[in-house]
This record gives sequence, C-alpha cells and structure tokens, in this order.
Amino acid sequence: MGELFKLLPIDWQALSAIGTFAAVVVALLPIWSERCRNRAQARSLRFRLCSKLTVLRPSLSAVVNSGVATTPAAVLSQDEFREAVGSVGAMMQESSALAPPEQDQLGVVLANLEMAARLYGASELHPDSASNTLSLIDRAVAIMSEHGLLTGEVIKPWEQ
Repeated sequence: MGELFKLLPIDWQALSAIGTFAAVVVALLPIWSERCRNRAQARSLRFRLCSKLTVLRPSLSAVVNSGVATTPAAVLSQDEFREAVGSVGAMMQESSALAPPEQDQLGVVLANLEMAARLYGASELHPDSASNTLSLIDRAVAIMSEHGLLTGEVIKPWEQ
C-alpha cells in the first residue's frame, strides 16, 4: 500500500481537482434524474394517448364501413365516443412532455376527433372523414412510436 502512494503523489492541487470533479458529478445528478423522470412521463403519456386512440378506432372503422363493424362490442356509443375524445383532450394538457412533431400531429388528430365527436352517430359523419381521421391516428401513433412509445413489440390478439 505504501508503494501506491509513492507512485501517485497526492498534493493539494490533485486533491482539489478530485474534489471539483466530485462536486460537478453531484451537481449533475439532479439534472440527470429530472431528465429520466421527464422521459418516463413522456412515455407514460404516449402510452395513455395511444391506448385511448386505439379505443376510438373500431368506432371510426364502423363509420368507414357504413355501420358494419368487425368487432361490434368495441364500437362506442355516442356518449362513450365523446368521453374518449374528451379524455384525449385532457391528456393534451400534458403534451409539453412530448417532442414537437408529436405535439403537432396530436393537435391535428384532436381537432379532427372533436369534429367527429359532434357528428358521431349522425349521418353527417361521412366515411371519408372517418377514414382520414383513422389515417391521422395511425400517423400519430407512428410518430409517438418513433419517439419511444414502447420498449418492445406488443402482441395484438384482437387483430388475429
């Protein structure tokens, strides 16, 4: 052990450099911790948004197919549809955690969903409008996936 200190003489200057390095590391820990927390919040928001958008898909698909649904039990009533769109709007209040491309696409999706919610259940909601909204939802989910939606592939038993 004594030989180690002979090889590495420690003077006040070296001790000061080590102390400064330790202080910098300690000062950066809260910043790193905050970044990790923000990333986790963004991932959670993406997951909640995509889940809600997925719930809306069967109802919009039924409109596209002139009322014929592949999974009739998944089609929402008018009130349920409006409630789901309202919850997407409420989640958008947290959108500052997301990247700008995600925010932009979700804003367009929300505007279209709010219009569709007013017309859902009425003949005024044209199949082309519902189809366009489905495309916007797909694009939003794709953008959120690019920015870290999931860490792995999800099995979708409802599509099999």
